[in-house]
Parts: sequence; structure tokens; C-alpha cells
Amino acid sequence: MGVFFIKVIKRRIHMLVMMLLVLFALMIAYSCYSVYFYGGRWVSNPYNPRISSQKQNVIMGTVTDRDGTVLAYTDESGTRCYNSSKETRMAVSQVVGDSTGKVSTGVDTFHAQYMLGFRSSVFERLADAFTGTPQRGDDLQLTISERLSRYITEQFPSGKRGAVVVLNYKTNEILAMVSMPQFDPTDMESALADEDAGALINRATQGLYPPGSTFKIVTLASALQNLPDLEEFAFDCTGYYPVGNYSVTEASAHGVQSLSDAFIHSCNTAFASLSQDLGYGMLGATAEALGFNENFMFGDLIVYNSSYPIDDLSAEDLAWSSIGQGRVLATPMHMALIAATIANDGVMNEPHLLRAITTAQGGSRKLPGSFSGKRVLSEEIAARVEREMIRTVKSGTGTRAALSDGYTVAGKTGSAEASDDKSIESHAWFVGYITNDNAPYAISVLVENGGSGGSVAAPLARKTLQKAINLGL
Repeated sequence: MGVFFIKVIKRRIHMLVMMLLVLFALMIAYSCYSVYFYGGRWVSNPYNPRISSQKQNVIMGTVTDRDGTVLAYTDESGTRCYNSSKETRMAVSQVVGDSTGKVSTGVDTFHAQYMLGFRSSVFERLADAFTGTPQRGDDLQLTISERLSRYITEQFPSGKRGAVVVLNYKTNEILAMVSMPQFDPTDMESALADEDAGALINRATQGLYPPGSTFKIVTLASALQNLPDLEEFAFDCTGYYPVGNYSVTEASAHGVQSLSDAFIHSCNTAFASLSQDLGYGMLGATAEALGFNENFMFGDLIVYNSSYPIDDLSAEDLAWSSIGQGRVLATPMHMALIAATIANDGVMNEPHLLRAITTAQGGSRKLPGSFSGKRVLSEEIAARVEREMIRTVKSGTGTRAALSDGYTVAGKTGSAEASDDKSIESHAWFVGYITNDNAPYAISVLVENGGSGGSVAAPLARKTLQKAINLGL
């Protein structure tokens, strides 16, 4: 009996030791994972004392746009300086950031690991010491265009807040990332005195808004993936669709709609009907495949998490979610990525803000790693969604985004309600892209409380895309 008891105890001790070893291994693995994915974010945290210490000993590198225009530099006295033009400083303010680190997502803080020499090798530091040269951080060339950013700022509806994102969906470069209102990094006292204006927030990557009818891109893709016989789909829009204890409504009745008609006319009731066939499971799966509820771990920038509810709260909640209302939230950057995904035949890529990193010795440093393109929709479904987006711009709600001179625009408008009782003006959206290979630009426009997406956001998208073409970006 005693021998048996001792064997049991030994066995349990052995199991306990094995469990502790497994937990220890998992802890090490998680630590390695955290350092690999979050290390750069920890280094660039403005509250990191090493940042202020490094600024005393290292000359911070220069930041330029894609054309070489200097956006930020350090003068001989060690003072951080910005472009001499106030209009330029403000147009790129949230992208570049400020010297105090108040805009933690700006390049001056988020990429301090490069510009303050944290990534410099021992040999680079020895070279500086041998030549007696003060240590200098890396210079960064960004993918954005200062000229396009200034143009967007000038064209943005006066007095309104919002954001515009422009991507090259072939190279994955961010050509513009404008957020309104803006601030002047040389006058942070004024920016901090009016924090209610929210100028220190980059609405392109940090602003979470109901995407409204632009989310119908996701719902259409989900329906094409999961529901049979959609070519025979016919829905009689009477202006309202009762679901649960509520009704989804329209400004006016559309009559009998095919699936294509429902998309280009942005028929809320038809899409609410589709949602009931899809359910949270299928619609939620498509939304998550397209990046909702995902923690984007991009190497070049921080993008807040968009959200889609998958907790099966109610039938009416599901209906509202299918038209981008209720608890659905998205950033303008994410919606631009969705447009780029359709343009790329259903493959979602990581956006890039850094174009080149140059060391103090004139060498090139490797750009941050990124995930390879991920297929989230089949080519067939992406092609069908594109056809409907093209038709939307040609003859639907997005006609004011159309371009001339042989360029074809695919897009979707949205007018997202900002209050339950409609007492606050809707957010105006346009999401789309140019289909031509010689102008591979995807765009997302969001004007807070701007009203109609078709009349406010679409024209701004058209002007922006035309300017990008003219600049030959």
C-alpha cells in the first residue's frame, strides 16, 4: 500500500513538473512574440525615459515626403523643426506628429526607434566615434505626397471634421492620410489649449465611425459567398422593412429591386432582408475576413480596431449591422483597405507609410517587415462586387465620383446616421478606387456630420483622385 502511494505521489510530481515546464515555455514564447510584434511600439512610447535621454545625445533624423520635400528636421542647435510653410505643416501634422510626443501615432514618435538611432549597429556607432561625428539617427522618406495632402486640405468642406485616405493598391503605399481638423507642430500651445477640437487625433487611423452604406460592400460579398439563387433575387422595397420590434426605413420606396439594383440604389430594406438569411454567423465571418474585429499589427502605423457585433443580440441589430449602422464601427483607413482588397481581386495587403530609411552613413536600412497578401475573397466574388461598384458610380448613388478621360471609378457611398433620432447630421462617406492599371488609387472619404455621401463625399473623392492622376503619383 505504501509503495503504491509513493508511486502515485511521484507520478503527480512528475506531471506537475511537466506542467510548469510547459507554462515556462509558453511564457518565453509569448515574451518573444511580444518583443517581435510590440517591441517597436514600446521603444517609441513617448513616456519611455530612453526617448528623452536619447534626444539629448542623438541628432534626430530628417523626415521627407515621397518627392523629397522636407517635413521635419533637426537644426544645429538640436531643435526639432518643421516645414517653413504653415499650410504644409498642418496638412501632414497627424502623420508627422510633434516634438513633444503628444501625437503618439505620428512618425516623430512612432518611428523614433529609427530617427533616434536605436536601430544603429555597433559598427555604425563606432564609425561616428572614430570620425568624431555626433551620433545621428536615420532619415525617413514617407510614401505620402505633401502636394496631394495640401490639396485635400484645401478641398475639404470648410469647418468640418473627418479624414481622407488614398492608397496605391498595387504598391500598398499610403499616398495621403489627411485628418481634419489639423494643428501646427510649431505652435503646440494653441493645439493643447483647444483639445476639444480633436486636432491631435488622426481620424484616418484612430477615428471609429459607423460606416453606413459603404458596409454594403461587405454584406454583398457575404451574400454572394453564402446564399444561392441570387440572380433570381427580387425584393419589393415599400420604404420600410419590419424586423423584430423596429422597422428599417428608406427616404422613399424603390419598388422591385434586383440584387444589383439594391446595391447601386443603396436600398436599406433589401439588405436588411438579406441579413436575416445570412445571420450573424455568415455575415460576421465575412466581416472578420475583411478585417473587422482584427488587431491590425502593421509595421508602419497604428490602426485602431474596427468592430462588427457577432454576439447575436437581436434580429433588428443584425438588420442594422448589414447596412453599417448599430454597433458597426470602422476607421477610414480600414475602409480604404477594403476598397483596395476588391481592386486586388480579393487579396488584402498591408499599407505602407515608410518608403526608405537612410542611415547617417548614407546606407539603406531594411524596411519593417509586413504580412504577405492574404486572400479574403475569391476572385469571382471580388469581380462581381467590382461590377456593382462601377455601376454605382456610373448610374447609382455615386455618380459625382465619376472621372472623365477614360478612367473608370468603382465605389460606394454612405450616409451614416450619427444619432438615433436623426437630430444630428449624418456622416458622409465614399469608398472606392480607379480600376485603370495606370492609376491604381483606392480612396476613403469621411466627412463627419457632412450629410449625404453622394453629394458631399463623392465629389471630394473625385477631385482627390483627379489630383493624384495629375501629380502622377
